[in-house]
Amino acid sequence: MNLQKTILSLLFFIIASSVTFAQQDVDSQINDLIKKDNVMLTENDKSLKLTEEQTLKLKEAYKKLVLFENDLPRSKKKKKEAYREAMTPILSETMAYKRSLLTSKQLAAYNAYDAR
Repeated sequence: MNLQKTILSLLFFIIASSVTFAQQDVDSQINDLIKKDNVMLTENDKSLKLTEEQTLKLKEAYKKLVLFENDLPRSKKKKKEAYREAMTPILSETMAYKRSLLTSKQLAAYNAYDAR
């Protein structure tokens, strides 16, 4: 009986740890995307950094994107065309949403960086 409890406790710990690790990985991917956005926006003008409100909204949008990408089957990730077909709609939706959140000055800076 003690062995069963020990095994169950260990199993629960492993599951809880893997869920925590997976969440941390998603959070780090989201934070990396936010950092990249801020680098693009603030290259010439530091005042164009994303506001807290913009950051929170983008984190939600990026979370959907990251989770969608992480859920794609490995077979699609290996085949570039299948991956592109699966990702294009959600990526386009996320980018359109991001552009709608930006001010006109931020959008100009983003487009200038993107044009290079």
